[in-house]
Amino acid sequence: MMKTSLMQQLKLGNDYVKLWPERVELGRYFSQYQAVVACRFTKKYCLPLALIVLFVPIMAFGSEYLNTSSVYALFIASLPIQALLFMANQSKQTLPPSLANWYKQGVERIQQHADESGKVNFKRVKPSFMDLAKLLDYSYKTMKH
Repeated sequence: MMKTSLMQQLKLGNDYVKLWPERVELGRYFSQYQAVVACRFTKKYCLPLALIVLFVPIMAFGSEYLNTSSVYALFIASLPIQALLFMANQSKQTLPPSLANWYKQGVERIQQHADESGKVNFKRVKPSFMDLAKLLDYSYKTMKH
């Protein structure tokens, strides 16, 4: 197995999170979607929150709180990185059998409805969660629901 760098893993996690359609109903069917929503939340709000946690105690109580607030701020600022690494790891995992069967049925349905010029290649052997995200993304962008 080839080792990937930290930056490649962060990019993979970010690509995986971006690929999932932003649809509320997905949360009812896929437990992974809740993690995607949490990751999006951390990417959006943790850095500003870390700055608040760093500066408010120092401004209110003085520089003696620099060490404590720095530790908390660093932890909060690291949450998006941790979430993206988790997402990168999840994206590589193969789908459980029941979800893999659902994925294969979805691929077959898309292949049946696609015209000859629009054939889309989806992985059929050992699909991963990244493949599932690609299928959902393609489905929501092209199919009528």
